[in-house]
Amino acid sequence: MHLNCILTWKSHIENLIKKLISFCFMLRKLLPIVNVKVLHMVYFAHFYSQISYGIIFWGSSSTIRYVFIIQKKAIRIISLYYMGPRSSCREGFRKLGILTAPCLYIYCLMLIAVNSPHFHQGNSVQGTNTTQHNKLCVLYLR
Repeated sequence: MHLNCILTWKSHIENLIKKLISFCFMLRKLLPIVNVKVLHMVYFAHFYSQISYGIIFWGSSSTIRYVFIIQKKAIRIISLYYMGPRSSCREGFRKLGILTAPCLYIYCLMLIAVNSPHFHQGNSVQGTNTTQHNKLCVLYLR
């Protein structure tokens, strides 16, 4: 994790982008050698792990869009056989079962909220099964 002197995540994301570009190069070199399933595993081993590390901290930064652009390049490399270079990546993300960087940020935040001891589901507070039993409630502490 890199945090600069004015407390922004720009230096961390710049370092992350350099790593992600090298992973895209690796995917491009592996493309003629291996099949799509191996590329999918390589993506999750290298690319996805770098994106997901600490995303709850830097995911709200405005520079996440650059990470998303490089992520779309990686998806186009993996799904080169059925996706053109200028086509939308939406189907590629769906077919490969990969979350986009903004969706991954939201997912990680939701996991923290659900697993936090400060939030409980509605039925655990009231003790009955009401219509709003799936909503998260904040416990009030004194």
